[in-house]
Amino acid sequence: MATGQLFSKTTQTLLYNYKPLPVQQMLDFDFLCRRETPSVAGIINPGSEGFQKLFFGHEEIAIPVHSTAAACSMSALKQPTIRVVAIIAEGVPESDTKQMIAYAKSNNKVVIGPATVGGIQAGAFKIGDTAGIIDDIIQCKLYRPGSVGFVTKSGGMSNALYNTIACVTDGIFEGIAIGGDVFPGSTLSDHVLRFNNIPQIIDL
Repeated sequence: MATGQLFSKTTQTLLYNYKPLPVQQMLDFDFLCRRETPSVAGIINPGSEGFQKLFFGHEEIAIPVHSTAAACSMSALKQPTIRVVAIIAEGVPESDTKQMIAYAKSNNKVVIGPATVGGIQAGAFKIGDTAGIIDDIIQCKLYRPGSVGFVTKSGGMSNALYNTIACVTDGIFEGIAIGGDVFPGSTLSDHVLRFNNIPQIIDL
């Protein structure tokens, strides 16, 4: 598994299958964190081609929509420029998950999920529905980095605990929900060990 920091203010993502709410929430987070470029570089939606209009702050932007790409997460992992694959979908066959885990470990890559809400690096990058809506992000101080590394299996619990952590510390630096499947792509201990290589993380 890759060590150290997974995301930064320049991390961009390609989202497979267009869901308007998580994509717009990612762009709202980007604007709140004063990113110069949106974190969503493109949308992969089989059968569609063109552009999807969304908002980056008050400005309407056009995100390219592509109809073809890697058919599965394993194909994405095999792309040399992709270091992290987050699988939000539930019901991924265990045999497929085991193959992805083995490939990721042997190629120094990270799989988050299956069945995850994703992860967040405060003030830099957010995956999908992680941390909820903008009001929650502001309340949990996720628009700027803190010094706590947090990892959990539960996406719902992560959102509640981001708030608790923000009340008793300077907040989250990075938070990951590994997902609830029997065979998670990365484990709680994988991320705790990785957090030890991030100097900005003081507490776990």
